[in-house]
Amino acid sequence: MNIFSFNSMVYSEKRACKFLLDFCWKNHQRFCPRCKCREFYRLTDGRRRCKRCLYSFHDFSRRFLNRGAFSCQQWLWFLKFFALEIPLASIATEMDISYATVLKAADTVRRAILAQALDAEKIYAAGIWPGPGNPLPDKKIFDVPVFGIIEVENMAICDLMPNLQAEHLLHYKLNFYLKTASVGQIVYTAPYRHYQALISCGPGLWPMPHIQHKDRRLPIEGTAFWSVTKRRFQQLRGISASHFALYLKEFELRYNAHGQDLFAILAQAMCAFVPRLVLEKRSSVD
Repeated sequence: MNIFSFNSMVYSEKRACKFLLDFCWKNHQRFCPRCKCREFYRLTDGRRRCKRCLYSFHDFSRRFLNRGAFSCQQWLWFLKFFALEIPLASIATEMDISYATVLKAADTVRRAILAQALDAEKIYAAGIWPGPGNPLPDKKIFDVPVFGIIEVENMAICDLMPNLQAEHLLHYKLNFYLKTASVGQIVYTAPYRHYQALISCGPGLWPMPHIQHKDRRLPIEGTAFWSVTKRRFQQLRGISASHFALYLKEFELRYNAHGQDLFAILAQAMCAFVPRLVLEKRSSVD
């Protein structure tokens, strides 16, 4: 999207809202986000109430962009800056909002990106929080399950491998001489089966001082995807195990979206419903 079209879109809150609503409701046909019923009535505060389950909702209920207090204009500006990889501190300055608010918005965008991944359900099962409306994980993630990386015809695929854990990488390294290298706490390997590399993150990959991940010239180093992704991980200056999958899926999308309008892709992801992993009480309202 060129700058003139974007300026026209964010000229007013009404225009910005219309742009996002086009992603939310196909043919502008509303339905209850809880039970999908299309029969509802309006409340005095502008919301709608489902005639079947009595759930009260507005146009952005249960969607990722409902997290936080951003207006539609603010969300569009943030998504534009995010798509351009503007540093979060600079975004906070340009939008005149707190850095904590920007961090929360960036986290929401990354969770929206993850929700579109084919292996999203497996990643959630591994302990990654899907987003608002779901209970927070009972325990902190110590080590991230292993992902396999493969690049085919300029498309990168980062597959969660739920049957592999950090200890398996150490086992392959110590007993089968699988070569490994690292970026901070992130460890990546030489080829494994049909994957160009395995990758994981967390302190469990560094159990003893004498175990190091310093092998050089791994085949993955020569791929276009990893050369860009490695640099992005280095710029983060550290990453927690609980956020590793979010960043990996973000970088996967950025690479695969070359030649496409990343801003529109992000807007569409933000307008999607947040996955719900547990049954909610019938009285709950977003």
